[in-house]
Amino acid sequence: MHTDGTYEEPKKFSPLFTRKAAADYLCISERLLWTITDRGDLPRIKVNRSVRYAQADLDAYIDRRRQGGRSGSEAA
Repeated sequence: MHTDGTYEEPKKFSPLFTRKAAADYLCISERLLWTITDRGDLPRIKVNRSVRYAQADLDAYIDRRRQGGRSGSEAA
C-alpha cells in the first residue's frame, strides 16, 4: 500500500526463455525458431550476448497462428 492509502497491483512478470526453451514451448526445432525470428514474426531480446524470448511474445505468436496467421499475400 502506498503512503496515500492507495494500492497498486504488482506488475505481472513475463518470463524470458532461452532459445531451446522457446523452441520447446512452441514444439518446434531451434532452427525453425531462428527462421521465424529472422523473418520478423517473433521478437527476440538481446541480453548481453544471449538471446531470450518473452513468454508474452511466444503466446502472441501462438495466438496469431491460431487465428490463421498471415494472409496469403503476406506468406513467405
